[in-house]
Amino acid sequence: MADARAARLKAVPLFAHCTNKQISFIVTQVEDMDFPAGRVLCTEGRSGGDFFILLSGAADVTRKGRKIAKMAPGDFFGEIALVDGGPRTATVTTSAPSRCLVLGPREFQNVIHQDTDIAHSMMKALTRRLREAGTPPAD
Repeated sequence: MADARAARLKAVPLFAHCTNKQISFIVTQVEDMDFPAGRVLCTEGRSGGDFFILLSGAADVTRKGRKIAKMAPGDFFGEIALVDGGPRTATVTTSAPSRCLVLGPREFQNVIHQDTDIAHSMMKALTRRLREAGTPPAD
């Protein structure tokens, strides 16, 4: 099971540049969780919490009540609010029974304090994702 979890983590851009040793540590910090269909995993406007990687099932992403995306296995969400502690940018609700890898705020702190290279790699991945999402703020 740990190898499957490691492979799934490595496939997430946030952790893609991590070494096998770093991924092995991150595996110890995530939890496998099952959710029924209809479970709200995060709510737009509320403060951040967990980071999710969808292993199985499906989830709908809504913003201001409008569906903007459908999540499938391999998709992930929650990293922005997890990093900055700010409000969630969308609501994510399971649309089928789902299994996720979940990284909570305390475990996230463990990960970034364990190895500064992990934190640096994650910052680069987040910045890349923000740039791909649209025009970044002036720097």
